[in-house]
Amino acid sequence: MPEHVLVPIDGSDHAFAGLEYSLGSFPDATIDVLYVVDPSHDHVASVGSRESVEARAEQRGERVLDRAVEYAEERDRQIGSFLREGAPHTEILESTSTDVDHVVIGSHGESPLRRPFLGHVSEAVVRRAPVTTTVVPEPVEAIRERELPGSVLVPLDGSEQAEAALEFALETFPDGDVTAFHALSLPFDRDRTGVRGTYLEEIVRVRNDRADAVFEDAREIADDHGADVRTDTDDADPATAIVERVETDDYDQIVMGSHGRSLAARLITGTVAERVARRSPRAVTLVRGAN
Repeated sequence: MPEHVLVPIDGSDHAFAGLEYSLGSFPDATIDVLYVVDPSHDHVASVGSRESVEARAEQRGERVLDRAVEYAEERDRQIGSFLREGAPHTEILESTSTDVDHVVIGSHGESPLRRPFLGHVSEAVVRRAPVTTTVVPEPVEAIRERELPGSVLVPLDGSEQAEAALEFALETFPDGDVTAFHALSLPFDRDRTGVRGTYLEEIVRVRNDRADAVFEDAREIADDHGADVRTDTDDADPATAIVERVETDDYDQIVMGSHGRSLAARLITGTVAERVARRSPRAVTLVRGAN
């Protein structure tokens, strides 16, 4: 369960959506907002201005931080605010070297190309942050209207990272409706009745047995937390199946394992986790754990 949450903020709506998500999801955590002054990207310079680029950028940062503090106060929360100077992704990552154990960052949300990327800052944080990270692609109003934690989809593949994600979801969102999800990754795209009597039927059986074993472990974890979990499968590959299931069944968020510091190659970690974070229409939490 997060104790110290860092929310990078730049004044945009999607950044404030990250703050809204944090306020709604982590009522007992310490929350800090961080604005990074990047003078090289100051686009409000004017000819003949007596103010330096750095001064203008710092003033804007202070205004954004003041807005964030007021935003939290309107929700009866006190948050900390910090201003740093440098490359945004570098400063965000360096800030996690303190006691920060969770980063919540807004992505660019909808794009004409169906969210094929997060933006270079969000992308760098997702790939390199040593702590659990949540990517929020929705606007503030959408997050505010959602009753968090809501329905939580937890993809599982039997790995320690995936099980750590389930532990996180059950501990952090005890009021959530948690579904353990396993993608079978069947090597064909046809109705299952068409594979009866072929070698593909055995593949289906083996992968269903694998799903049963994964779900049995999930139920044991849930029992340890005095909780219940639903279970569900899909025939497609993990990244496709996870995103489509969220869109079809209107889940409120995804919690899944990330590659973290593990050296093992897993079905739903590493690049697959990043693909889900890029494409998901809902918040995605990538849990670092189970080293």
